[in-house]
Amino acid sequence: MRATRRRMRSLEKVHSRHCSPRAHAARARDHRAWRRNAHVRAFTPLVASGDCADEMSSSTVAGFSRRAAAQLGVAIALTAALGGVLQLHKLASIDSAGREFAETSSAVKVSFLLPFALAKSSANLAVGRWADAYGRRRVTVLGWSVGVIAPVLGMIATRVKSGGFGVVTMSALFLGCAQGLTWTALVLACVDICGSTRRGFASGLNETVGYTAIALFAHVYGAMESSGVTCSWVDETRSDACVASNAEQTCVTPDDWTSACVGACVCRGYMQVPMGIELLMCLIGLIVSVVLLKESSGGHRFAVGGSSWVNPIEEDESMDKGVVGVRISNDDEFDRSGAASFAAAKVETFREAMYRTSWANKNTAVVCYAAFCANFETAVAWGLMSVWARDQLALTGRQRDVFTACYSFMKGFTQIGSGMLSDKIGRKTPMAFGLIGGAISLLIATFGAGFRGHFTVGASDVDKLKSTEYAVLTFSSVFLGFCTGVTYPLLAAAAVDHAPDANHYASTLGVVRFWRDLGYAMGVPLAAIADSSSTEVALILVSLVMLSAGVAVAKVYAEKNPNNSDVGYVETASDEPGDVELPRFS
Repeated sequence: MRATRRRMRSLEKVHSRHCSPRAHAARARDHRAWRRNAHVRAFTPLVASGDCADEMSSSTVAGFSRRAAAQLGVAIALTAALGGVLQLHKLASIDSAGREFAETSSAVKVSFLLPFALAKSSANLAVGRWADAYGRRRVTVLGWSVGVIAPVLGMIATRVKSGGFGVVTMSALFLGCAQGLTWTALVLACVDICGSTRRGFASGLNETVGYTAIALFAHVYGAMESSGVTCSWVDETRSDACVASNAEQTCVTPDDWTSACVGACVCRGYMQVPMGIELLMCLIGLIVSVVLLKESSGGHRFAVGGSSWVNPIEEDESMDKGVVGVRISNDDEFDRSGAASFAAAKVETFREAMYRTSWANKNTAVVCYAAFCANFETAVAWGLMSVWARDQLALTGRQRDVFTACYSFMKGFTQIGSGMLSDKIGRKTPMAFGLIGGAISLLIATFGAGFRGHFTVGASDVDKLKSTEYAVLTFSSVFLGFCTGVTYPLLAAAAVDHAPDANHYASTLGVVRFWRDLGYAMGVPLAAIADSSSTEVALILVSLVMLSAGVAVAKVYAEKNPNNSDVGYVETASDEPGDVELPRFS
């Protein structure tokens, strides 16, 4: 009751500044009617009606635009920090596997992707419901708190006498959980702030900032590796293969290391400097989330005009407990009894959300498949191609970091434009193009840099062959990043497009992101295929999977874009919302 009284007094102050005497009289009648209808007060906000609403709308929106912009800045800054944390941990794990922990198998070197994928996908499945029930801010704080554990385990791994890389692999479990909780909550916050007609822009902006940070931190990691990692011989007895692969018999820098000299040439420092910087970034992200990030889900539920994040009314205790109201009237008028027409939203279980999104609705089902394939190819770019380039094709660490950064930068740079374009032309064509283009880019890398140069033109000696392989891998990474960036932000936007209503946005997005991030796990069996046959065979297999996803999107997905006239979403025949009541937005 105290929270309600404070809320009412705050409203009276706002009305006294913005409303005419005639509007005050109408407001008094609405206030008395609102108090008489106790059964709807739990989820009905006391809003302005009639002329007073018209008088207040412009000043309210103008007054809160700076607040919304500031919160958007906080959200994307936290996303940038997430991208940096991910890149430092990923590259340090891949490079330390053979150089510091003497692992030889490609599958083992990328094995951290398995717990990372399982944790991140599971967190995405849960975060949708948690973000609706407890708010975006609390989930973000929880994610950063879990993320602190990952670099701590990484630093402990070097002190484990045997099985140290197992500890590194375990740390990816907490990294994935933190990434899933925090990044999904921040995507939802950006969507809340930007509004329903700019969902593509919101998700594109978030992903652009995150993956641009990933690209930049590839160079930061390279500087850390060159200055903080030292190598030396620990075994004077070297195999003939080691002598043949390292003719100068040097073991000073990480680039001197070859896979034939594993266990003899050991590099140390991968788990100190990068993990220390990662820990510092996690702590900063946690502090910023606690101090500066504000809750956006309340404004998303009761936004003025239904299109932007403005929340002039503080949420009361009932909202804090997760009670959600859905406006089902076409205006802000009160009914004859004086109460606004509101209905309680149906609460979905995990099983219901998973079934509805993954199977019952064919549009979200094909989006789930496309999302799975999108991160399947991302796992290839992050894991198998990185190991293949540095440990098998013998590219330098700097060259590996450059083409890795090219992929991440193009993936991030493309996403904001792709999201904005999809708001105009729809989701289907860009998604299908990105998936099919990704398959083509992997084939370019396979035949241009693989098969020992049999398909390479003009590579007459070893040096020219390496230069050609580097050029081809860089080009394919740029094209792969561009194509993935075209598809990536549209997955979230397409998922929200086909959600039954506003109160199922988070759960729908959580299921799609679950399938998307489960695609990371495919990097491990794919690397096992590469170990048993060849990397080229594994890349061709991924290309075929990507091609099938692009064709499926082109054939199955039906457009359902937001209407720029602010009428809201138009139901398509392919959607089956069941008994969920849909809101009619004005």
